[in-house]
Amino acid sequence: MKTQKCLFAASLAAAIMFCASLAWAIDPIPTESGFSGFIRPGVGYLNFKSNMVASFLGYDLSEKKTSSLNDSPNSQDSFIALAPFALEYTFASTRTQLFLGTDLTNLVRFDYSQQLGVKQGLGSLGIIQGGVLFSGIPAKVWKDPYVVNGNRDETSRDSSGARLAWDRIGGSGLQLQYTYRNIDISSEKSGQWLGLAANDRKRLKRDGDQHAAEILYGFNIAERHRLAPAFTYTLDDRDGGAMKNDAYTFQLAYAYLGDPFTFTGNIFVGWADYDDKNPIYGKTEEDDIYGIQGTLYYKNPWGWSLFGSNPMNFFVAAAFAEVDANIDFYDQEAMMTTAGVFFKW
Repeated sequence: MKTQKCLFAASLAAAIMFCASLAWAIDPIPTESGFSGFIRPGVGYLNFKSNMVASFLGYDLSEKKTSSLNDSPNSQDSFIALAPFALEYTFASTRTQLFLGTDLTNLVRFDYSQQLGVKQGLGSLGIIQGGVLFSGIPAKVWKDPYVVNGNRDETSRDSSGARLAWDRIGGSGLQLQYTYRNIDISSEKSGQWLGLAANDRKRLKRDGDQHAAEILYGFNIAERHRLAPAFTYTLDDRDGGAMKNDAYTFQLAYAYLGDPFTFTGNIFVGWADYDDKNPIYGKTEEDDIYGIQGTLYYKNPWGWSLFGSNPMNFFVAAAFAEVDANIDFYDQEAMMTTAGVFFKW
């Protein structure tokens, strides 16, 4: 789970996903040439707390007005609809696959990036994957989050970058992954309303680069039970020193691959240490991060499908995540429940 304040809502809101294959590895390359993919429409309820994120998919996630810079945010309730998808084409003779959309693995593990990329099978050496990342969900943040007792204005937050992964290294469950993102706030005015000096406003800038390196290992613990521990180090290299941080996240995924029921669970804990003192609060921010997610799938007994898909699955899911900061204004929290159907080709 990333600690960056502008990505938190989008990441959590799409956390409830699972594929009946490995929930923590690159999806296997099909053995036959042709198109494949998935779509997973669903509806849900989201309770969200943030002073930094304005809206997600057009749903308001924080209030236009705040009465204090020293209090935790109030919660906002929204009913949401999501339809993550991926489209793939496989060249079986060369073990190559082109893809566009949302990676199933990333959805399970709280990452809703859209990706255009390629997978290449390397036989006993595993699978490598590279792709270009771009913002898949419209997200808005506040131009100046620190306006008190007045309407705050929205601005867009864009994210683009690249990802490289190597999975099933040497035929094992080991996966290594590196992700780079450039984050751009269209109209950055943090601290302007408070009349901060130029140097202090610069320390609050949210634009910048992000580098994340991850190591993960998936293994069976019984015939139908799998575990995958993971560790991620993230350098959130924002232009503002008070927003720049190093984050460390430990994550554990579990899957029960039954029939007709499948269950996946995901738990994570971590922390983030920031570089410079915040000019508003006179101290350096520190975050504690934790969350939990679970999804239950049921394979329909009637064999219903869509345009030649595998038999569809029904699902229900719930998730909770929190960023607990030593500066109350930066606290964030989200609770989400969803239900829907899952089609895979």
